[in-house]
Amino acid sequence: MEPAKKYLAIFFIFIITVITTIVILFPTLQPTEREKAGGFSLEPVSYVKIVVVVDNNEGVQDLETAWGVSMYVETDKDVFLFDTGPDPGVLKRNMDRLSINPASINFVFISHEHGDHTGGLSYLAALNEDLLVYLPAHSSSSLKERTSKYFKVVEVKEPFVLSKGLLSSGELYKGLYEQSLAIYVRDRGLVVLTGCSHPGVDVIVKHFHELTGLPVFAVIGGFHLRGASENRLEEIARTFLDLDVKMVFPIHCTGDKARQFFAGRLGERYMDGHVGLTVFISEEKVSVKG
Repeated sequence: MEPAKKYLAIFFIFIITVITTIVILFPTLQPTEREKAGGFSLEPVSYVKIVVVVDNNEGVQDLETAWGVSMYVETDKDVFLFDTGPDPGVLKRNMDRLSINPASINFVFISHEHGDHTGGLSYLAALNEDLLVYLPAHSSSSLKERTSKYFKVVEVKEPFVLSKGLLSSGELYKGLYEQSLAIYVRDRGLVVLTGCSHPGVDVIVKHFHELTGLPVFAVIGGFHLRGASENRLEEIARTFLDLDVKMVFPIHCTGDKARQFFAGRLGERYMDGHVGLTVFISEEKVSVKG
C-alpha cells in the first residue's frame, strides 16, 4: 500500500474509533432527568393535613403539653402518625380532644428512638396488631424487640418510598441515626417533617431536595437548636431562603431563642408551631389553624 493511502486508512480508522467511543460513553456522560432528580420519582398527593398532637409548646386550649413530638398526618392515600410523643396517656387524651380516631391510623413513622418520640407507641398496641411501624435500622435492639412484640416493624436504612407521595430520608447520622419524612403535594412541592433534626435541619432539607429535585414548600418539626450560635441559626435561615421554603414551623426542641431568630429573619415564612396546630396544604389552598 502506498504511504499516502496507508496514512489515510489509519486516519479513518482513528476517526471511526473516536466516534464509536463517544456514542458508547455519551449516555453515561449525560445524566437522565431521573438521575438529575436524584433517582426518586414520587407520585404527588392532592393534599396533606398535619395536626400537631403532642408538643411541649402551648397552643390550643384543653390540649396537654409534653416534651416530645407526635403529628397526625392525612393524605388522599394514607393516615398515619409521625412519632408518638413521650406518653401513651397524653397521646390518647389529645387524640380524643382533637377527634382523631386511632383506628384510622395505617402506620407509624418513627424518626428516632428517643423516648419522647416513641413513648406513645403502647397506646396503639392494643388497637391494631397489624400496624406497620417504620424504624431507623440502627435503632437499639431493645426498641426493636419491644416494638416487634406488638407491631410489624419495617427497618429503614436507605431513602425509601413508603407510599404515594411519601419519602423517607433514610438514616442520617449525627450522634444517632434519624430519619425524616417528605410528602410531595401536587403543584406545591415537598412538605418535610422532622423529629429532632439531629443531623441538622438544613442538611435534611437539602438532602430531600437533592434526592428528588423538587422544591421544598414547608418544614415542620423539631430543629434541635437550643444553645445554637447566631451564626448557626443564620446558616439554617440562609438555607431556607436559598431553597425558597415558603413555610417554616419550628416546634419541640427548636428552642425559644431560635424561634425568635427565625421569626425575625424569615418574616412571613415563619409560622408559630405548637400543640394543636393544624396545617392543610393542597394544590388549591393552604390553611393554618390552631
